[in-house]
Amino acid sequence: MQKQDRSERRLSCCVLPAHVTSSDMTAIAPVVIPPPPPLVPLPLVHDSAPVAGVSLSEVLAAMSRALDMTEGEEAGHTVRTCIIGMRIAEELDLSAFDRVALYGAMLLKDAGCSGNSQVVADVLKVSEPPRRRRLSLRRRAASAIPSRQQLSRGERGERIALRLGFSTATAEAIRGIDEHWDGSGRPDSLIGHEIPLFSRIILLAQTVDAFLSRHGLPAAMRVARERSGAWFDPSLVRIVRSWREEGGWWARLHSPDATAIALSLEPPQHTRYVDDKGLDEVARAFAEIIDSKSPFTYQHSTNVAKYARAVAYELGFARDDVRRLNRAALLHDVGKLGISSRILDKAGPLTPEERAEMQRHPVFTWEILQGVSAFAGFARTASLHHERLDGSGYPWGVRAEDLDVPARILCVADMYEALTANRPYRAGLGRETALKIIRQGSGKHVCPVAAEALTEATRHLKVSLDG
Repeated sequence: MQKQDRSERRLSCCVLPAHVTSSDMTAIAPVVIPPPPPLVPLPLVHDSAPVAGVSLSEVLAAMSRALDMTEGEEAGHTVRTCIIGMRIAEELDLSAFDRVALYGAMLLKDAGCSGNSQVVADVLKVSEPPRRRRLSLRRRAASAIPSRQQLSRGERGERIALRLGFSTATAEAIRGIDEHWDGSGRPDSLIGHEIPLFSRIILLAQTVDAFLSRHGLPAAMRVARERSGAWFDPSLVRIVRSWREEGGWWARLHSPDATAIALSLEPPQHTRYVDDKGLDEVARAFAEIIDSKSPFTYQHSTNVAKYARAVAYELGFARDDVRRLNRAALLHDVGKLGISSRILDKAGPLTPEERAEMQRHPVFTWEILQGVSAFAGFARTASLHHERLDGSGYPWGVRAEDLDVPARILCVADMYEALTANRPYRAGLGRETALKIIRQGSGKHVCPVAAEALTEATRHLKVSLDG
């Protein structure tokens, strides 16, 4: 890293923000996160080795854990759906071209799901409690935010698939995953064979897995039969129900090898290897998924990445290190996909229980990213955005000696974005007001040098990875 030694010395006194107002910094004590699960120990250093070409499917399969969390599903739902769907494809004797399109669609089937928390409840016939009435300030602030919630999850997923370079057939399959055989689905109310075959396969496979995981094989087979001709293509239901006596095969879906099994089913024609630019695009796509979780996080991750890059350039980081920090910033809130929207969108103060849940999201970020080989090198940095130098941050209470420079930059960038963005309880603050609040914590809650660099950087943002 260029000027790294000088930056390390200048940042040795840095501390990190954990909250968004100066009063919060002094008045709110950290909440102890109760087990289970226990907090995952973090390594003291991060791996900064350059990333060679990696399999895109491997990255997406690993990142599917985040999508499973958003859908409220047991970890591995996406890969189990993929295994079921590829077996259906085998029974139908689909062409290699069709299997390629279907495989990609199943890995990305929930890419648009974060704005539709009701979808799994619809599938499982579970009702959610009504949301509380929003404050008038929240409504006024929200009116200025473009609403991605107006799109169905299929439509959002379609856009993301095309953005990642998948075929039109894959994108159309994702668009139609909530279409029902009888025409009662969305977004286009297609009927019967009007629905793309791949969409029909995915809907059946994911619903069977949802019931299998929660209620067992008999319940999954019963739902497939009961919804045949209503939700599902009857011919596909007959195929899946013909496996109902194969208990060993169904049991393998929940084995530790499920991800490896799913990856082994990838058609050779589908294998795509991505370089650094490809991984940047994956990170940006998942940032869009993350920020769609709530109308008040619209472009949050993208903006945090912009500010973090600008601060890094201000401090003399090399381009490769800026790129790594950029990915960490884009994905720092991926753990929020596991937090209830009722908490993220709440218009008033959080209860202690809600705050405890909210403060788990960096743990989820760490668990997700460290499981992705291409992203493991910055998983620790991405997870530390609410820690403080004195150890009073959350969720681990990491102290100064264990906070690296990129993590310190990410924290001030995250704080600045949070202050300047609209929130359920207030409108966004102006630049000068936000910087004043950050500087008030300088020396205790924020890093003085990082805050100074942020001040300079926001005057003349350098947003390109190429400097």
